[in-house]
Amino acid sequence: MTLRIPDTLREQLEKAKAIIERILGEDLLAIHLYGSAVEGGLKPHSDIDLLVTTRVPLTTAQREALMQELLSVSAWPGTSTLWRALEVTVVVQTDVVPWRFPPRREMQFGEWLREDIQAGKYEPAQLDSDLAILLTQARSASIALTGERADLLFEPVPENDIRETFRQTLTLWQDNSDLQGDERNIVLTLARIWYSVATGGFTAKDSAADWLMPYLPDEHASLLATARLDYLGQESVDWAEVMPAVSRFVCYAKAKIAGQLSLVDK
Repeated sequence: MTLRIPDTLREQLEKAKAIIERILGEDLLAIHLYGSAVEGGLKPHSDIDLLVTTRVPLTTAQREALMQELLSVSAWPGTSTLWRALEVTVVVQTDVVPWRFPPRREMQFGEWLREDIQAGKYEPAQLDSDLAILLTQARSASIALTGERADLLFEPVPENDIRETFRQTLTLWQDNSDLQGDERNIVLTLARIWYSVATGGFTAKDSAADWLMPYLPDEHASLLATARLDYLGQESVDWAEVMPAVSRFVCYAKAKIAGQLSLVDK
């Protein structure tokens, strides 16, 4: 299947690519567009996901320049008619090839970091198990804006490491304080994880919700349907008002997913 860049993203991608190429210069190996922009279809609040691969670790000056300048071509979802939210992940090729787990992430830029970036606070390089999923998605479906195809640049990630990443993700949501402010995305992320554990594949958030709803008790199916409509921009939800239902869904989904992960490991 031939993947193509959506016309609505071309200007933003060209500007982001120019920033990355200018700052990294010869240290840059590749830039890949992946995620909903190339496989699941862009939704009103979808991010643009970019994977940047370098030859060597970033210098302090490069890290600061990337973080600051990418702010100019990114916006919080739904707040700009020009830009979508960028999520840019930087890896050093030798940190992930040959593959080892957990992998090391060199840098991540996203709108949730905007206030810290504006204050001059930048996350350092760190271990990040989520790269197991990110690289698997990029190898499966991505467009090289520069450099080699992702399936040639990176090795396959073992299924055990992907499952371990899902296990670690489930531990992030322990009580309501972990859910507040991101209720919709957490509900839909759990649907995506459930889909991946059950099928071995990856799909968009709304598609995962469609797949999962028939298997759920009515209360949880109703909440997931609401989250899906909110994600698609077809309904506005006061998530604080439905927090008890969100909490029950999260507990239910975590238990079911953990059970399936245990079965796969046997």
